[in-house]
Amino acid sequence: MNKSNGEVGVLGAETDRVNRLTRAMITEYGEWGSKISVGEVQQGMYDDILDFLNFRIETAESCLILADNRKTSDALGLNRSLLEHYLLFMLICRGTKFFRLQDLTSLTSGQFKARLAEEQEQLRIRQSEGEVSYLEVRKYRRATRHLMYVFEGLKDREDPGFIVPIHYFHFQEFRPDVMRLDNEDYFQYYKHEPETIAALQGHRDEAKLSYRHYLSYEALLQCLELNELVDAATIARIEAHYTFLGQFLHPTHNAARSLHDRDNYHMGGTSVGIRQPYSEVANLLAALYTCYVVAGLIEEAAGLIENAPTKYISQAGTEDARALTGSVADQFPYFWFLFNDPPLYDRFNYCIHHATDDELTEWGSYANVPKDRVPFDQHIYNHLKSALGGWSNARCGVYSPPVQ
Repeated sequence: MNKSNGEVGVLGAETDRVNRLTRAMITEYGEWGSKISVGEVQQGMYDDILDFLNFRIETAESCLILADNRKTSDALGLNRSLLEHYLLFMLICRGTKFFRLQDLTSLTSGQFKARLAEEQEQLRIRQSEGEVSYLEVRKYRRATRHLMYVFEGLKDREDPGFIVPIHYFHFQEFRPDVMRLDNEDYFQYYKHEPETIAALQGHRDEAKLSYRHYLSYEALLQCLELNELVDAATIARIEAHYTFLGQFLHPTHNAARSLHDRDNYHMGGTSVGIRQPYSEVANLLAALYTCYVVAGLIEEAAGLIENAPTKYISQAGTEDARALTGSVADQFPYFWFLFNDPPLYDRFNYCIHHATDDELTEWGSYANVPKDRVPFDQHIYNHLKSALGGWSNARCGVYSPPVQ
């Protein structure tokens, strides 16, 4: 496999192009509110959810400011925060299923299996008789010997068709200080009575359960899967992107250095960062993350408003926003994020290393590799470097650089 290198200036121009689209989406988002027509009834949930998104768009703008000032590592770290909010926002907008747990750790493993089978059979009978109080019962994977009862989202008594995702409430009510800090360790104006201490401990326990089962990163993945918003392959991509971006948020040796030109050259002394510039590939990568996450966030909000009952929202006004967000994957298909198809480079690379001659003949071109056959490459930065180059292979043909 032979490589032909592109020019640095070309990548800089591509980064500017990505950022222009991101800024266009942010501008349109700011104008979108005036295009939404409220129906005959004001539903505060929609205002609350858009308020959540307002702050995420502010974070995205901060990512652009950091990138403009060549603080690429910090831009990537802030994109990790943005990605986590995006996962939560999907559930706030579309997470119509929730669960409750029953702790059966007092049972033996055999007794637990028998109890699970019994509960599943009872549910089957109730469903056949038309008595459905919950959708499913299964083993909870994140704790030993717990049953998980799956329910359809919280319904309005006056409007049963209107379902409010439970993450809407968990996010609003969660307070990290209640979960992590014991009042007895800090200044108090007066000593609490035993009853008050017990009540505060109860609040801490509730906060811990809410975080553990609904708001932690692992819980978000489980809830996304429960609501069929992601599959196993998408979760693998989320894990790879989340882990990569986390290097720039949490202490990780040489994470920022590795993004620089001549990163193995140590000059010594003191400076703000290091003297070598960030590579153009790293700058482009930070821009692509912000662009794709902004598009995803706006699309979630657009879908929520579009699907709102007409008595709440009579006109969604999403046409202009949809035109911009829908163009992201078309304009920058070489970056494989969460929900777009495998890029041409990944199909090309798969063919080189895994496709048989018969398969290549059947497909006609590496571009026609079935997308479910192509695995994601976890090495985000180096993979983008390779995807931006030009390559040739005797069996599979020529892969041309996507940015020229």
